[in-house]
Amino acid sequence: MMELGVREAIWALVGVLSLYLVVILFRLALPRTARAAAEAAPQTEVVAAPPAAATVETMPAPPEIPLAEMNELEIQQLRRDIGQLRTEQDFLRSELVAMRLDMNEIQGTLARAEVQAQQPQAAQQYVRPVSPQHSEAMLLAGRGVTAAQIADHCGISVAEAELVCALARAEDGA
Repeated sequence: MMELGVREAIWALVGVLSLYLVVILFRLALPRTARAAAEAAPQTEVVAAPPAAATVETMPAPPEIPLAEMNELEIQQLRRDIGQLRTEQDFLRSELVAMRLDMNEIQGTLARAEVQAQQPQAAQQYVRPVSPQHSEAMLLAGRGVTAAQIADHCGISVAEAELVCALARAEDGA
């Protein structure tokens, strides 16, 4: 019997969704052609002619506003618009100043970083990590004490004491 895994189930789901998408797109394409055909051939309906004696009701004409008053309203609106635009302009100018200050700060930081990057790095001296247990052993080794005596005095193994003695001899020779 064939076992279906997660991968096969996902592929089956993708196939079903793809088929569904094709059907939906096909259905969306059909009404457009039907609408285009309906608009091309408008349906006409014959209606009986209206009676000739019917009176046409006229709508009352809207009251006319004098031209001077209309101009005054437009001037007031333009003044409000100018005030709003000036406020926005002031805000944008303050934002521009803030951005320039930020830009100058970033440029200064970048310039300092470039100067530091171009300066030759000072030769960094190796600093040996200092252990209190081994620092005393180094002092004793520097005085010429034997490895066994250093091991007894500092409580370290003889092998460590020998390494400390070798290190002290290497430093004295350097």
